[in-house]
Amino acid sequence: MIIKGLVLSLILFGAVGLARADYADGMRYYERQEYRQALQEFGAAARNGDADAQYMLGRLHEAGSGTAQDFVEAHKWYNLAAASGHRHAAEARDSMARRMTSGQVAEAQQAARGWQPEEAAPATQPSRPAIETLSDRQGIAEIQRELNRLGYDAGPVDGAMGRRTRNAIREYQADMNMAQDGHATADLLRHLRQAQREEVATPSEPQPARSSRVALQDDFSDGDYRRNPPWTVLSGNFEVDEHGLRSIVETQRTTARESRRLSAERPEEIGLAMLELILEQTGTLRQGDEVPIPVEPARIFVNAPVGNAFRMELELASRQRTGSLELGLFQGNRPNGTGYRLVYTPGSRPGLSLVRLTSGNAEVIAHIDDSLDLEDGRFHRIVWTRDGNGEMQVHVDDQRLMRVRDRGLRDPFQGVLLANQGGDYTLRRIRLEE
Repeated sequence: MIIKGLVLSLILFGAVGLARADYADGMRYYERQEYRQALQEFGAAARNGDADAQYMLGRLHEAGSGTAQDFVEAHKWYNLAAASGHRHAAEARDSMARRMTSGQVAEAQQAARGWQPEEAAPATQPSRPAIETLSDRQGIAEIQRELNRLGYDAGPVDGAMGRRTRNAIREYQADMNMAQDGHATADLLRHLRQAQREEVATPSEPQPARSSRVALQDDFSDGDYRRNPPWTVLSGNFEVDEHGLRSIVETQRTTARESRRLSAERPEEIGLAMLELILEQTGTLRQGDEVPIPVEPARIFVNAPVGNAFRMELELASRQRTGSLELGLFQGNRPNGTGYRLVYTPGSRPGLSLVRLTSGNAEVIAHIDDSLDLEDGRFHRIVWTRDGNGEMQVHVDDQRLMRVRDRGLRDPFQGVLLANQGGDYTLRRIRLEE
């Protein structure tokens, strides 16, 4: 058994003479921010056709981590990963293309068409150990390995149950219509071992996307939020600096009140009521607890008519761990009225919630269990989509955090609302399409 275990370990984690580097080794380096080593490990695996490693190479080249920033190279690797069936590569490739010139895109496509995987020496696939013989840590490591194999980002294969592993389990459970408890169990491992990577017939050159209408696109590069397109301030102060649209709001602590009702006629109450609602419905607020309330909330909206199915992409930076931020789509002529709100609450659990607001009533329809910390000095990419069946997904930095179906609102949306309920936020760019 010791010899078999050693052989299995050598095959999985890379031995001298093996052409393919293990994807998990690259992820370990990536997690430790040792990007040069990660680039080498991912590169060896990617050249042998590993879709996960190809996707990670795209991310490294896009960010300039461990290598010079190269959009052409990033687009190429995203394209190859998409052709191999990676779940998020096509979206990353298309987003990358919007930041490139037509000449750069053509160069990247030509590079992808001319790419060929290296010839790998045939290797005997080792038999996997019986699930009943695995310790808890070994079982978690096997689940991480299987999730990564299927395209779910479970992080390093280290046997430690962290947030990335738990989120990957929930994402897999959601796709398989299983109970989304995020638990690493023997039954889950059996299910994973039986699963095969989906065969996605995606050509190496991206197909023309379905026609879409852009309802809103703004990067505030003109230095004025009041034109092209015109944003309207409802309360508080906003300014455009070299990074984008910024607002700073101070908070004070106050005790939660009972039976607070949302009202578009009292917008100064909406932020506090929304925050109390989220904390109460998720069981993290008791009567008498204190919550932060903005001294003067900052609200701004823009008219951007869009249908019931949409895709919103934005880049946001947060610099303080106070208050909350609401981002949402509204219906009708009241920005504070009916619509959906994505609520970020730094330093709290849940860190991100999705709320449906109708006729003075609000309901939390989805939330993450963990906190979400965006206060790292960087801009973070948020993608929020809703399809024709009411299924909504929210990704933060290419990681899906929410997936829920809600058909409560079926009419088109009129515009976008941004509400700073305490904190220091900058919106660098936003794009909304139908």
